[in-house]
Amino acid sequence: MNHSTKPRQRQRRERRGTALILVLVAMVVLAVLSSASMMSAFQEARSSRASQIQQRALTVAEFGLNQQLANWPATRQAMAVGAIDEVRVPVALGDEALVRVQRLNPLLFNVVSVGRAGIGNGLMEAQRQVSQLVRFSTPSIRPTGTFTTFGNVTISGSMSLTGRNTVPTGWTGCPAAPDAFAITHNPARVPNVNKPATQAVGGLSASPAAADPNTYTVFGTETWASLVAKANVRVTGGSASPLPSGSSTTCNTTSSSNWGEPARSAGHTAGCVNYFPIIYSSGNLVINGGRGQGILIVDGSLRMINHDFVGLVLVRDHMLNGGGTSSVRGAVMIRSANNQTTSMNANHSFAYSFCGVDRALSALATPARPNERAWGNVY
Repeated sequence: MNHSTKPRQRQRRERRGTALILVLVAMVVLAVLSSASMMSAFQEARSSRASQIQQRALTVAEFGLNQQLANWPATRQAMAVGAIDEVRVPVALGDEALVRVQRLNPLLFNVVSVGRAGIGNGLMEAQRQVSQLVRFSTPSIRPTGTFTTFGNVTISGSMSLTGRNTVPTGWTGCPAAPDAFAITHNPARVPNVNKPATQAVGGLSASPAAADPNTYTVFGTETWASLVAKANVRVTGGSASPLPSGSSTTCNTTSSSNWGEPARSAGHTAGCVNYFPIIYSSGNLVINGGRGQGILIVDGSLRMINHDFVGLVLVRDHMLNGGGTSSVRGAVMIRSANNQTTSMNANHSFAYSFCGVDRALSALATPARPNERAWGNVY
């Protein structure tokens, strides 16, 4: 029996929702790609902004370092080896640099500047640090005598003059140094000393340098004129009675009657012990009482009455007798521009002091960047 069979037809089922699933998958993929793209763009923008803020911090650090080199205070020259001076340097937009200056030896300083940008902005705050070694140079004024003079000198009475290196009373950190002559003089002019054994301790020295006018006007990188231009105290009226002005921590450097503080005894003005001004008188000068330190330049004659001074004294003409008791710890250079005679017979005491001269010259020290490896970006 033949049975005719018909092929079975597959039942077709409708696939409803497939397109929707495909659309949803596509949307998810696009959302993931979009999110990834946005995240990448966000990260790039954030990285770029972070790079900018870091560069700004580096610029702030460099600004702080250069600002301190350009405005180096003379008081740093009296810092002890190992001591640190810290200064905050404000910059625009609230940024700031913290500069630390440490003395490594008598001539070398290490300057570290930490720049901060975006202060208070959380993750957008950046900090960078740079450092630099700085070497200092001072004018080559190295007197070979307590008195260095071109013209005639007469020493008599109770005057005391010694070339033995003397550390000013109470001063610390002064290096050992050789003695000098009591008087270094022009070979053509023989000083007249009444009691050589007591009034010219260290002896006399006839020096060709004392006969050279340039010895009194050219000082290495400095000259008489450049020193006058740098004077931060100018005396008018031909007389002065200087006294330190300040407190235990501050010094009033704007006062023309403040010549620093050479004393170290009880009651001294501690805030002015590192202040060594350049004092200039445009004519004859009479100093009546008081005390001071630094470099004293007199464009005329000088007379001291009951005055104590530590440092270097440069006199154009000559020195005259003064009343009372005065002292100088350092050195005196007398140009004798008009061939006058320096005559001293009062109860004065003049002693050579390497430390007194050296610290006075520190006011003229200028920072010099070493030729190699002077600057370092620490982080």
